[in-house]
Amino acid sequence: MPIAQVKAGPQTPKDGQPFDVRGDAWGAIGTSSMNGVFAEQVARGNGYSFSTILAGNALVAATTTNVPAIWNPPDSGRVLVLQCVRFGRTAKGTPLEGSIVYLRQAGVRGLGTGADIISGTAVAGVNLRSDLPDNSKMVFFPTTVSTTFTPSLLGPTGVAQTADNGATTVSGPRTDSVVDWLYGMVQVWPGSYLSLGAAVSISTTYTISILGLSLPKPDFA
Repeated sequence: MPIAQVKAGPQTPKDGQPFDVRGDAWGAIGTSSMNGVFAEQVARGNGYSFSTILAGNALVAATTTNVPAIWNPPDSGRVLVLQCVRFGRTAKGTPLEGSIVYLRQAGVRGLGTGADIISGTAVAGVNLRSDLPDNSKMVFFPTTVSTTFTPSLLGPTGVAQTADNGATTVSGPRTDSVVDWLYGMVQVWPGSYLSLGAAVSISTTYTISILGLSLPKPDFA
């Protein structure tokens, strides 16, 4: 017997009128100053990190080889809800200016010869709960991928390289904290593909970590 029952979906009651408690399709998550925003979902085993190699990648304009890339297979039964993306510069290149962008493709059905994704070096995302296996149901390509399609622009990350921080000379030690907080506003649903690129191909290399929650696919019908 449940202690309380809630209804999913938005509600707009008038002031002073009774209303049902609104529930979340993924399960209402309690947070506090003790456990933080994502603590319960990570404890449930739903939190994952998808990270490139420490040497980093050069980000290129939209093409059939953009990495890092994440593919959510059609039969995964999961939705990847992105929370943040972290960028760390690893090597300076030719001074070029341009935004780092998110790219996407819908309806990606298969991996292998003759499929939408021809080939690639795939690795598992790392479960953020240290004692659990890495089974996000996503296919992650940190360094190498080849597709039949060129993904389309989803939008800029809010991170841009300028000629100053891409310069081939270094003025002195510097620490950068470059994070794009998404808070679930970018989601990779079954059959979808997400990759990172740049407005112009950038020879400066970046190591990138994508943090998200792999959650059971809800039924909003």
